[in-house]
Amino acid sequence: MTSHVSRSTQHTGGRMNRIEQWTKTLAESRAALLETLNGLSPEQWEQVVYGEGDQWTVSTIVGHLIDGERGMSVHVHKIRKGEETLPEGFDLTRWNAGVKQRMGSVAPTDLLAGLEATRARTLQGLSGLAEGDWERTGRHPSRGVITIEQYYETIAGHELMHLQHIRDSVG
Repeated sequence: MTSHVSRSTQHTGGRMNRIEQWTKTLAESRAALLETLNGLSPEQWEQVVYGEGDQWTVSTIVGHLIDGERGMSVHVHKIRKGEETLPEGFDLTRWNAGVKQRMGSVAPTDLLAGLEATRARTLQGLSGLAEGDWERTGRHPSRGVITIEQYYETIAGHELMHLQHIRDSVG
């Protein structure tokens, strides 16, 4: 996945440190997503965004974002503990295909609350990172072996990518 997320990792001269920068980047991507979601009608939440195969609505995508961010935050935790991030034989396509069954029918207000709770847990994990953690690596299901810093880049980039698809779909 190509990321359009910019960041600064300078630690001197008044620049933000990595934790501050990623907190800011994640806040910006989330604010953009919420600005769009908060303006949707109930009908737009059920607008089909991806129509091939198993159709995904705006609601499905928001559930997928919650699920994906939760999973990536778990990966960061496992990397810090020196554990494997993915079970043997993990199939991302199969996992994503099951998102609708796992989440069921969820009201937009509950999805928004889920976004908030998941982001709070992500930021809690981010705030506990030590300088030596950033370059630790784990296996991401689509990006391969990436650093902890690249996990945060992926969370923000994934959110912005799906936001653009939602915007394109609902007009």
